Amino acid sequence: MHNESNNRFYFEIIKGLKEDIEEIIDLWIQTINWHAEFEKDFILDSEGKTNFKFVLETATNDITQALYVAKFEKKVVGFLYGYIRTYSGFFKKRIIAHISDITIQEEFRRKGIGTELMKKFENEFARNNNANCMSLNVHVKNSSGLGFYDNLGFTKNLISMKKDL
Repeated sequence: MHNESNNRFYFEIIKGLKEDIEEIIDLWIQTINWHAEFEKDFILDSEGKTNFKFVLETATNDITQALYVAKFEKKVVGFLYGYIRTYSGFFKKRIIAHISDITIQEEFRRKGIGTELMKKFENEFARNNNANCMSLNVHVKNSSGLGFYDNLGFTKNLISMKKDL
């Protein structure tokens, strides 16, 4: 359990369970909808919620995937989902712990929850899986996300570009 003394509340970071999935999906949809306001590629597909639920259910039983939740008063207020990627064939073999999704309920942001989720992922998952590094994707218009990851020591190394047709 973590104590965020500046804001006088207690939260805990634990492994996500199947019974947490509906709350996680609700948070995820809020984040997807926020992204969709400035990026049409984030408009949720009709099967999107069902598919993400399947991914999360799988993650609760797969050692190559991680699902962590932040709880405040037994309610999910944030989560992180990630997995192991292994690359070899052309370049030196690398094991990458990739963060697919992380979100914190808006009123709980800037209270240390995101940082604690990231630490848990790094220390409990990435290092235990002998990862060489951690990776993630962040939209260029997500300035708060860019600043958050920069403060955690992430650096920009590839730029993804697209051309709509």
